[in-house]
Amino acid sequence: MSRPSSSPAPAASAATADRSAANAANAGSPAEAAKAAKAGKGFAFGRRLRLRVGAEIAWADLLVGWRKQRLVAAQQIEYRPGVATLPEAIMALDPLLASMAAAAGPIKGLTCDVLIGDAWMLYDVVRADLRSLSPHAANDVVRSALADVAGIPPSELVTRWQTQGDGRCTIACGIPASVPPSIKALLRAHGLHAGEIVGEFVHEYNAHRDQLLSRCAVISLVRETGTQLAVAAGGVVSAMSFELGVRAPEELETRGRSLLRGAGLPLDADTRFFALLPAGWTPPPPWVATTTTA
Repeated sequence: MSRPSSSPAPAASAATADRSAANAANAGSPAEAAKAAKAGKGFAFGRRLRLRVGAEIAWADLLVGWRKQRLVAAQQIEYRPGVATLPEAIMALDPLLASMAAAAGPIKGLTCDVLIGDAWMLYDVVRADLRSLSPHAANDVVRSALADVAGIPPSELVTRWQTQGDGRCTIACGIPASVPPSIKALLRAHGLHAGEIVGEFVHEYNAHRDQLLSRCAVISLVRETGTQLAVAAGGVVSAMSFELGVRAPEELETRGRSLLRGAGLPLDADTRFFALLPAGWTPPPPWVATTTTA
């Protein structure tokens, strides 16, 4: 994860350092993390795990609390050489969960949410009202659209979709069909319950939807290997694009303006530029920071 800047994107080690610094600021001392874990031992209520499966690095966070969750422990790993697909990345997460249990105490019985990094995700905005179709027929439309984007057979994808606003646009997302079973098998092996399994942008957008409302908006989620861009009008996402290797704010502004034009949305003084970033990071104008949950 990296703060947007006008300099070239740093190496993965810099992303690791950024995340480690954030953990140190938020998680407190190891003794505090252990105390929190001990306090919840055998009592999973109020404690929850969250995995973020990035393109190069994966993180595990132990959260405590209900409405306002607090980070009490965090672990991360870089994938071994040769990990090139999302299913391979999922298989590489076993030592991450083991290290979390070793550092923070027993995790068995907790619910674990899994955020899939957007570099792994397939997104598309289907410009069709699917509400009149049966669920099966709508799924076929979405799966076919995403398969066209990926250049793979529809049968190899598992998809989700959500109709927006007046129904003219539908957000569609997909991952390889083998991924959900492998995630659930991994969690079961550690005695965990599967919670939310979702693309990271969708998770952050849903968490901050009220803060991102604008007549016309460009939204960016910057991560270690690139940026997920989206444009929205009145809360309806109209176009999405993953910009591989692009994190500099000036270049992202240019790409965002291009995405706006491609979606047929106006670019004027009312257009807002939102950057989903960790707490304390301040991007240059015209970007306005909105604090991410992860």
